[in-house]
Amino acid sequence: LGDGTSHGIPGWGNNELQVYTDQNAFMTGEHLEIEARQITDGSAGDAYYGPVQWTSARLVTKNKVHFKYGRIAIKAKVPAGAGLWPAFWMLGEPMDTQGWPLAGEIDIMEWVGKAPLEALGTLHGPGYFGDNGCGGKLTAETPFSDDWHEFSITWKPNEITWFVDDKQYFQATPESVEPNQWVYEHPYYLLLNLAVGGNLGGPLAADLPSSNKLLVEYIRIFEFQGFGEVIK
Repeated sequence: LGDGTSHGIPGWGNNELQVYTDQNAFMTGEHLEIEARQITDGSAGDAYYGPVQWTSARLVTKNKVHFKYGRIAIKAKVPAGAGLWPAFWMLGEPMDTQGWPLAGEIDIMEWVGKAPLEALGTLHGPGYFGDNGCGGKLTAETPFSDDWHEFSITWKPNEITWFVDDKQYFQATPESVEPNQWVYEHPYYLLLNLAVGGNLGGPLAADLPSSNKLLVEYIRIFEFQGFGEVIK
């Protein structure tokens, strides 16, 4: 996957620092781990900004398995530190033909180390994307990096609802994005990654460790109220 340059979006369109590799995601026996690893010796080649400073991983189900409706959940422990930006999200199946944001994006969970008490859930579509996405947040009493949490959505025709540990904090319907288009009636594929820096991640903490791990206990997809389809 690299730094996005091969996709025409250096820095993944967000000025991110990491280069994605196949060596930064692994199973430990208990958990899936995605590691953001600092590189200081030039051994990882060059990125769009010069010698690679960070490597990480992004896992994508595109062209493997796609989903339409249901309950989608991840139980994860996010790594502490300003500059870290883990995300569990979805992109619309027509991405290759329609492009972003027309094909749609559903952010099930985003979290940034500079705002450790906030979990974010957002929709991006035509006319509402980037800083103007349609979304909400849950503010916790303790940093999300202190413990494991389940982040989930329920998704059915004309309604997507976000939860943390089964607590609802945001719901979107076609009325939420009017007069723009609701683009969440086709299949989507999943993405899971740990980004470093960038527009949302922000500046890196001076004491940010050289190794930072996003831990995942499970990702589960269920039928919800009779809705839910897996497309392979």
